[in-house]
Amino acid sequence: MREFETLGQYHDNWAWLLLSAPDRFKCPLTSRLEVDQRRALLEAFEQLRSGFHFVERKLKDQRLARVAAELIEMSLEAYLAGDAKTGSHMLQECEGLIWPSQRRNAKYAIEAERRAFGTNMIYAGMAPSPFPYEGTAADLSPNQAKLLALAMKWSRAWQEQGKEFSSMSWVIDMDGVVRRTSAQPKEDEHPALQPVQRSWGYKRLKELGENGQIQACVLMEIVGPQGDGLVGYDLEERGLPRVSAVQLFKQKVGGIQYDQMRFHLHEPQFFPPEAEHA
Repeated sequence: MREFETLGQYHDNWAWLLLSAPDRFKCPLTSRLEVDQRRALLEAFEQLRSGFHFVERKLKDQRLARVAAELIEMSLEAYLAGDAKTGSHMLQECEGLIWPSQRRNAKYAIEAERRAFGTNMIYAGMAPSPFPYEGTAADLSPNQAKLLALAMKWSRAWQEQGKEFSSMSWVIDMDGVVRRTSAQPKEDEHPALQPVQRSWGYKRLKELGENGQIQACVLMEIVGPQGDGLVGYDLEERGLPRVSAVQLFKQKVGGIQYDQMRFHLHEPQFFPPEAEHA
């Protein structure tokens, strides 16, 4: 079993599990699907348990950590029962408890706290959120589709050129102009919205959304650009759900092989709720 040395390594494994479960686990040596997918699923969840001390150290809240641990168990139960969508969404919600940039409104955590403690304190009086749910490319608005195509173009171009990078971001301003908000790629022909940022793209986009300076945005984040990894695109437009489009990829002889992209709809992240009615 893999031993994690950092919280970042643990998070990378978390993302890999989300994209591989329940029946797309591959052998790291052959890149072929594992023969026993159920066993691979159980081993992947055991790895989450083995590194959970990173979560406890990060949260510094025993009750919240216990809720997160319960969500992991609920997720595995859902996968084993054949409900992959619910299993995936439980794991995503748990991820959001640990990493603020992935945070979403409570849906399954309410039940997890009741299962763990018999009553709700953290989520007392709260009703479950209708999000997340799995969608398709058809759920993208025209602006979201435009930004996804742009972000995909540059992330794949940089992968093919052998460049190391971790994130890129673009917005559509209130005049309908596409602007780049990340420092790279400088070769992009769209005007940059100053100041461009290298390491706090999420914070920058949230600031722009809350200040009413943009109507749509995309934040591309990639893990392992020059190896086997995954890429995620967070796409949001004012007044619409946030769409998280994620895709696994693997280095092959002759080029990069991309798995099918998956689309998950979530509550807005970069735009405040009141912005929908502004």
